[in-house]
Amino acid sequence: MGMKSKPRLREEQKETKGARLEKEASPEEKEEKIIVKKWKGKEWFNIMSPAYLGAKLIGQTPTTDPKSVVGRNIDVSIAELTGDNRKRHMKVMLRINKIEGKTCLTSFNGLECVREHLMRMVRKRNQKVETIFNTGTKDGWFLKIKFLTILNGNTTSTLQTKMREFVSRKLTDFTKNSNLQDFLRKVISTEVQMKIKKEGSRIYPVRFSEVARIRVLRSPEFKAEAPKPPKKEEKKEAKAEEKVKKKKEAEKKPVKKEEEIKPEKAPKRPGKEKADIKKKEKPGAKKGETKPKKKPEKKRKPKKKSGNK
Repeated sequence: MGMKSKPRLREEQKETKGARLEKEASPEEKEEKIIVKKWKGKEWFNIMSPAYLGAKLIGQTPTTDPKSVVGRNIDVSIAELTGDNRKRHMKVMLRINKIEGKTCLTSFNGLECVREHLMRMVRKRNQKVETIFNTGTKDGWFLKIKFLTILNGNTTSTLQTKMREFVSRKLTDFTKNSNLQDFLRKVISTEVQMKIKKEGSRIYPVRFSEVARIRVLRSPEFKAEAPKPPKKEEKKEAKAEEKVKKKKEAEKKPVKKEEEIKPEKAPKRPGKEKADIKKKEKPGAKKGETKPKKKPEKKRKPKKKSGNK
């Protein structure tokens, strides 16, 4: 027969501080309590896309201070801006740079292709070639582009370098001979991708080509923040400044003549004096005499015994 377990006692729920105060409070005090709303004092601002992307209402954002809205980034699908569901794998990053009344004006801050769309094109026995380079447009935008090409078979490293050089050369021609608005229109309409696929197939058959990412490094509308120096460099700079200050202070002070100070001999320990005396006084030798050195004894070789056989 198994032992029956004892029934578990229900633990009494501890009263919270808020519940205890509510019980103690009178009905008049409960009525006087004021509930503060989180959204109280905030205003809603409409976010608009730039003119070259349709100038459409993207969304709204709440804020108490309109200046805090400037600099915010928003990700939007190109399918929402163009109305073409075939472009839902591409999304554009916009940055708020100006406020006019209750509307926020934005500018282009980057473009990205969804990772799932790119990775489903990579198959077995195909070669993935990524090219990353910096380029500039005619109207002063400096961009960093990452382009993906998938070749129809495993290739050597020489073919891959040729393909990278061809892609970077072709895309720099596109950007230098057009402004940002025209270049984005060609990327969204896949005109750039199709040209690279067609002309790149002369080097090796291209199965798929796509703009993976575009990042804005510098633009005429807003300047990128300079990177802060690391902590180690800051410490080095501080130490160098301290050394310069010390040198200046030393130059200002009058030079004093150094007084000749004779170095004082440190007192010897009592134990060391006895040891020194023992070393000096050697047993069996008078003062000024030295022990004669013993000549090394030569070892005698044993004589060979001659015997009759």
